[in-house]
Amino acid sequence: MLRQTDRQTDRQTDRQTDRQGRRPRNSSLELLRIIAMLIIIAHHFGVHGVFHVVDPAKSIFHADMFSWQFAFTQLIDWGGNMGNAIFILITGYFMVNRSVNGKKIILLLLAMFFYAWLIEAVVYGGNFLPHTFKDIIHESLPIFFGGNWFVSCYIIFSLFIPFENLFLSHLTKEQYQAFLALFFLCYSVLPTVKVVTFFSNAPILFFAFVYAIGGYLRLHGASLLEAGQQKRYLRCFFAMVLLLLVSILAFDAVGLLLHKDVFLKESARLAMILTIPLAVSLFLYFLTRPYFFSAIINRIAGTVLGIYLIHDNNLMRTLIWDHIFPNLDYIHSSYYVLFYIGKVVAIFAICSIVELLRKRYVERPLSAALDRCWPSLRRAACTLRARRG
Repeated sequence: MLRQTDRQTDRQTDRQTDRQGRRPRNSSLELLRIIAMLIIIAHHFGVHGVFHVVDPAKSIFHADMFSWQFAFTQLIDWGGNMGNAIFILITGYFMVNRSVNGKKIILLLLAMFFYAWLIEAVVYGGNFLPHTFKDIIHESLPIFFGGNWFVSCYIIFSLFIPFENLFLSHLTKEQYQAFLALFFLCYSVLPTVKVVTFFSNAPILFFAFVYAIGGYLRLHGASLLEAGQQKRYLRCFFAMVLLLLVSILAFDAVGLLLHKDVFLKESARLAMILTIPLAVSLFLYFLTRPYFFSAIINRIAGTVLGIYLIHDNNLMRTLIWDHIFPNLDYIHSSYYVLFYIGKVVAIFAICSIVELLRKRYVERPLSAALDRCWPSLRRAACTLRARRG
């Protein structure tokens, strides 16, 4: 009976959006957003909760401390940038021929400050972590001090989207391909072989590059989006994943045989080349799958940026990975795999529920107020531009 009601609701939603001239979001891509966020949390489990120790005396990057749990973490935690790239690909694909929605950017910025201030009040107010006045200032203004780097960069990059769209729209297909090939060489290939290009350390360039790939798929990728190709993309994805996993184990084996810790630290180096191709192949797989709609999937997918803002907040990052069931306390446990999976899923679920509550009780009234003020703000902006002109 419940399933029948859900199907009726979905059909009613389809009819309603059809009357409004719009189609519901493709739940295939929304499912991809959920998967990408789970991959990112799994990455943070390792990079912020296991491999983050700077003190050489406490670091676990030593051949004599190697364990299967260590190897398992290496095999799982490489996917963070791939998850980030998936979000940017989706943005590039849908935004390359559209205008930026200023209201959405403002609401995202307000969400960032809401979580930053709420978490700061709870953590510092409850004395869960030591802090100074400088810490309070930094945590209060995350976008100015590198907090929530991905969302901060996403907001700032949005200001440049109109200019990048203008540039990309004037490229021929051949020029576009040459631009992407050169960018890939400088951003992914050369840094992998230790040739310094200064590209790999600039997140805004990562955004610009991956956004351009998404734009290419939209403007020139018709042949790549034909139906029936999804299995090929999935095979490509798993082949690259297998190659990457084998390379990680090979680096580990060399490090153990030679007792060289540097090989353990650099085991995922091949990911620098494969991250973006992996993201593109997975994106193409979900993009070419048959369209379907699920209200539940779409609602959960709508919380993923909130999940990012909560769990990767600087203060929450410390609490989650080092204080609440600390990862390193379980690194030698025989139940480590279950602990890893359980903690990742728990973080996703709890943060998703919190974000759903924020959207309903905080963002909804803020969005309504912004809708009322937006026409006046646009008129004021147009008047200001006219006076300057």
